Amino acid sequence: MLLLVFFTGVLVLGCGKYQIDLTLESSKFLNLDDSGAPLPVVLRIYQLSSKDRFESADFTTLWKNDREVLESDILVRQEITLNPDSSVVLHLDSKKNPAYLGVVALFRRPQGDAWRQIIPLKASKVRSVKITVHERSTKIVTMD
Repeated sequence: MLLLVFFTGVLVLGCGKYQIDLTLESSKFLNLDDSGAPLPVVLRIYQLSSKDRFESADFTTLWKNDREVLESDILVRQEITLNPDSSVVLHLDSKKNPAYLGVVALFRRPQGDAWRQIIPLKASKVRSVKITVHERSTKIVTMD
């Protein structure tokens, strides 16, 4: 019985919570409208088990049907509105072990593939990531 309690404790400790400390920073020229005025942008932040579906989906598909397209790859999905010339810090928690962090910026007029970024996550339990969002592009920088 004592051995069973020991192994149960090891399993519980081994299945700890993972935290990602996420800093979001935006340019003052964010998501410009037709007159050149900056606008907020919606960011979708995904903790993913796989990157294949995320990388192969186009902008419109992820914008309108992300949950259906990414299916079981999504471990955690969060949506936030980022204002021009601002900074936000989020602490994302997951009891699962995400393999990737993906970000989609829902720009008014996305160009190329800069609206989407994905990075592999390390095996450590605390991760620090910085995402900068500019006029029509995103950039992820790991800060570990």
